[in-house]
Amino acid sequence: MAKKSISELGKNTRFSSENQPEKKGRKISIRNQLKSLLEEDGEIRIDPRQVISVNDDGSVVIKLPKQEMLAMKLYQWALSKKGNDSIKAIQMIMEQIDGKPKQRMDVTYDRMTPEQRAQRIENLKKKIQE
Repeated sequence: MAKKSISELGKNTRFSSENQPEKKGRKISIRNQLKSLLEEDGEIRIDPRQVISVNDDGSVVIKLPKQEMLAMKLYQWALSKKGNDSIKAIQMIMEQIDGKPKQRMDVTYDRMTPEQRAQRIENLKKKIQE
């Protein structure tokens, strides 16, 4: 059996200009979609291939990928005049962009000697048996 050189191994499955994966990388995250929506100052550019129809009243029906649709819906809720929906959407957007705020947790405990610990366990056992 002849040894193959390292440069020949896997050559037929390597990516090249002719051999490209079907799915071209990761989809844009909801977080990045929200950032781009917030940075656009109200202007949104839609790919013409996503436009399904233009209605007589000027409104447009479009087909969006799920992540883009979720980002748009959150943005819409944040700008709505409905109190709870608006606040919740803004909170979700902020958590996606800035991350959840850290929550402090105070944990205190008493240091016990082994004798005190044994006495405490005995007291708890007595309470359980009562």
